[in-house]
Amino acid sequence: MEALDTFSRTFLPATALAKLPGGTVARHVQVLRRCAGDRDAVAVIARCTTSRGRRNVLMLTRNRLVVTSESAVLRRVSLHLNADLHQLADVAWTPEPERTGIQLGVTAIDGVRENLWISLDSTAEMWRLDEALKQAFRTPWGVIEPARAATSTASAASAVRATAPVKSRPELRLA
Repeated sequence: MEALDTFSRTFLPATALAKLPGGTVARHVQVLRRCAGDRDAVAVIARCTTSRGRRNVLMLTRNRLVVTSESAVLRRVSLHLNADLHQLADVAWTPEPERTGIQLGVTAIDGVRENLWISLDSTAEMWRLDEALKQAFRTPWGVIEPARAATSTASAASAVRATAPVKSRPELRLA
């Protein structure tokens, strides 16, 4: 039996946590895999919408932020955003617990501002995504934890609080 690559090992639990339907996963997986590669670990998968109201899927890995878009009638999947994390500027997000979602804004390398609404099923998922975004964009030399399957909402919330400490770059001291 052949072992799964890193992408497959982390993509499947991430889609299970996001509760994405199998049809949606099947349509988007090829585009997402092409962007991330086989060795990139998936931290978060979530449904999101743009200001145009299109249905999108967001994937955050250790190295990339990828957003795919699906056409309304034919359900064709296309790439909306594919960028290395260091290529994104002015990254800002606002968790909204009362609406169980996160408003995410990023500026891509070409100067286009993307505003995404990420709707989640539970507040535990929202805080898990918030923690992954903090690890990706606010910690120096941060490590994003890959997605893990959780058995319940309580264990998902405890998994968010039990993340490994982030290693930071040693400070340089001048004599």
